[in-house]
Amino acid sequence: MLTQTSPQAFKKIFTFSAGSETFGLPLHLLHEVIYPEHITRVPKAPAFMAGILTYGSETISVLDISKKLCLAAPSIRVHHPAIIINTIIEDETMQLALLVERFGKIVQYKSSETIKRKNIPFNTNSNKNNQLGQKSAIYTQSREAIRKFVNEELYRAGVRIRLLNEDTLFSIAELT
Repeated sequence: MLTQTSPQAFKKIFTFSAGSETFGLPLHLLHEVIYPEHITRVPKAPAFMAGILTYGSETISVLDISKKLCLAAPSIRVHHPAIIINTIIEDETMQLALLVERFGKIVQYKSSETIKRKNIPFNTNSNKNNQLGQKSAIYTQSREAIRKFVNEELYRAGVRIRLLNEDTLFSIAELT
């Protein structure tokens, strides 16, 4: 007898790159993919806040995922791609724009395919300190930031996708 897997058993994520890492967020959060032309800087904002932009009739915060996760600076581009997400942060519904390096794919997977990690391995960059086995302060900071916001991984076609926990990634206090 054949058993069918219920549609609820599958999850969908959209993937993107930040630094040398690939991350995923639940597909239901994705609103739109854009290339913002003008981002207005906000004085005294946290380092990971790139600024604000006008999106339709709304003004939304633009956040740099690479800076939030203490990753290497993204490649220099005139217009960084951004992902507009609809999310709930501390019971408040809001839209955010996340600057990323590259968009990936939409991936479907079963919960049983993910790996929960306590000590998530991390790709090292190629600077001299890491080649000599010494961990730089930035490397350590980045590793801790990723541990804080990622507790599951998914492997697809030889690529490690770190699943970001959108509930802990940002707080209202950081965004105001």
